[in-house]
Amino acid sequence: MNQPRSELPQPMLVDMAAAVRAYQAQNFEQVIGLLAPWAEREPGRPEPLQMLGVALARRGRLDEALQHQARATELAPQDVAAWVNLAGTQEAAGDTEGALRSLDRAAALDDRQPAVHFNRGNVLMKRGDAEAALASFERAEALVGPHPDLVCNQAMALNALGRYQDAVTRLEALVQAQPQLAVAWNLLGMNWHQLNGLEQAMACYGRAMAFDPNLSDAFANASQVLGQLERFDEATALARRAHDMQPQNPAYLRNLGVILALDKRRDEAYPLLKQTLQWQPDEALAWNAVLSTDIVRCDWPAIESSLAQIRAMWREGKAARIEPWRLLGLPVGGQELREHTERYVRAIHPQRAERPAKPPARSPGRLRIGYFSSDFHNHATMTLMAGMFEAHDQARFETVAFCFSTPAVGEEDAVRQRVRKAFSRFEVVRELSDLDIARRARELGLHIAVDLKGHTQNNRQGIFLHRAAPVQVHHIGYPGTLGMPDAIDYLIADTVLVPETHRDFYSEKVIALPGSYQVNDRNRETDPRVPTRAELGLPEQGFVFCCFNNTYKITPDLFAVWMRLLAQRPGSVLWMLEDNAVAVANLRAAAVAQGIDPARLVFSQRAAPAQHLARHAQADLFLDTLYCNAHTTASDALWAGLPVLSCPGETFAARVAASLLMACGLPELVTDSLAAYEARALALSGGSPELAQLRERLRATRMTVPLFDTARFTRHIERAYELAWARHLQGLPPDHINVPPID
Repeated sequence: MNQPRSELPQPMLVDMAAAVRAYQAQNFEQVIGLLAPWAEREPGRPEPLQMLGVALARRGRLDEALQHQARATELAPQDVAAWVNLAGTQEAAGDTEGALRSLDRAAALDDRQPAVHFNRGNVLMKRGDAEAALASFERAEALVGPHPDLVCNQAMALNALGRYQDAVTRLEALVQAQPQLAVAWNLLGMNWHQLNGLEQAMACYGRAMAFDPNLSDAFANASQVLGQLERFDEATALARRAHDMQPQNPAYLRNLGVILALDKRRDEAYPLLKQTLQWQPDEALAWNAVLSTDIVRCDWPAIESSLAQIRAMWREGKAARIEPWRLLGLPVGGQELREHTERYVRAIHPQRAERPAKPPARSPGRLRIGYFSSDFHNHATMTLMAGMFEAHDQARFETVAFCFSTPAVGEEDAVRQRVRKAFSRFEVVRELSDLDIARRARELGLHIAVDLKGHTQNNRQGIFLHRAAPVQVHHIGYPGTLGMPDAIDYLIADTVLVPETHRDFYSEKVIALPGSYQVNDRNRETDPRVPTRAELGLPEQGFVFCCFNNTYKITPDLFAVWMRLLAQRPGSVLWMLEDNAVAVANLRAAAVAQGIDPARLVFSQRAAPAQHLARHAQADLFLDTLYCNAHTTASDALWAGLPVLSCPGETFAARVAASLLMACGLPELVTDSLAAYEARALALSGGSPELAQLRERLRATRMTVPLFDTARFTRHIERAYELAWARHLQGLPPDHINVPPID
């Protein structure tokens, strides 16, 4: 009897021609439909497996793609394309280490395949190794020539390395050859922006947006330039357009939030920034804007939480781009602040671009001093410095201003006109890149470059990284280390601000001036009319404590002291400036929580300088803040005859008021602890004649104390410049300098 014969499965035939046509049409679902059933039963041919793997990867089915592509490399281990395709999917799946191994196998098989080096560069960029990535892109270019994708990727690597000028050179050649390549115009704009060539960047972004109205990056990038130029309506419109194109992109959400925050539209900005941090918890630019909003609003629980999260990110090597000045009013110590500031500088300036050889040392007839700032207008820095510029000894010093303020800022105000006359030259350089400004300074033969900005808004620290002068100094603009030891040689300070025991908190060598580091202009005007207490909303009777500092300097530990003072001095009030309505509400709520009637917190709007000085007469005692003192605000009060009580801390920002008080001959107003500060304030507000005596001493000595002797200060800082230059002439490196007093 015949046994029934079993039916053996027949080999499945794959319609490769149809699969190829679908693949070329990028119909990946059809490719999968044609090849997946075959691969289930007979995964024995590498070519269909490769095609299927790519199709699955394009549809986001990475695990299945990896399975088929790995099988393809097993079947055809000598096939370079199989290894390259596998690497692409490994990279997409986040396995950059595996992707590099696959590409290394491909390179070992055939080192002359451009795709191997191009893809290897992309993987290395994702791993943060821009230098190795650039080498891979350049190897690919050597094999195929200057392909647009290669040039653009090279530019991205150069950007990551801080070699912005090199990126500009390559991209300019590319857009000249292919003028309608929107992506290249966008990248060119990004590198001009990094060079602070704002006009050039804006022109490039304009080309990119015109050639590709759907290139969302160009709209977002252009909005950042417009925000920096304070053209906020235009900036917001472009930021919204980028966000509308990709509403789930956290970079565009963050960008819109930052632009709105810059425009002081914090209520609109805040939820966008918080949403960004939910998507990207370590996004430093969002943290900057969130932290700034919280501190100016006195949202102390949020600040405490944020600082804890930021410190945790630092421990993990993240959040390097948190701007140091956001931390000055917080309980961050001197060593911690130096470490973060240096980390920040390394992040935003990853590589020093042009480092010219220092010119041969020579003794000039006059020292040529360059002052660099965006604040040559009605600004706190000029309030302090205008008289010093006028007092420079023209026989020994030639002074040059390098002004890079945004267009129309201060162009016609009286302060700009006054300081312009004080300089030997007044150079408006806002349209030049950092490198070009440095080159211009060198062309003019500067001996010493003085930075007046530090890490504050609209700074141009890249100028000093390029070396504008053989000796470079920071003064007055930023109360702390700049974390740039190879760019800023000296920090102007004094022995109260930076005692010898604190010098390790600074990257710079310290030039200690006699008296105080802070220059003051004794020609400042005070309105002769003093407004009445009633006009200012103050009680006719009762002690008036005041603090005219920005709200971001007010901290809960100090505010608790202030509330205890109000509790112990019935009828007293605390007089402050109104920065924003939310801060007012938060401070009043904090007062209520400590049993104080919120009406005892009196808020006034800002006033013109002369009127603001005049109204100090209606206060009795200025209570300084803790971690970031009153700076110009303290000298305003002392100039107006109002005693300032301070408690110095560890950092530069926390020791300024002590420096000013010592330079006014008022050491009795400098306390050594918060408890002593509270006790001293209580004693001075209790009807003791000492307070009136202090006020009278301030009025009587205002024109003779070192703090307000502009001419004396100018002689001292000129001597500082001469001593620093003398070290340079001797071929000596920068070192700490104590300037002797000049009679």
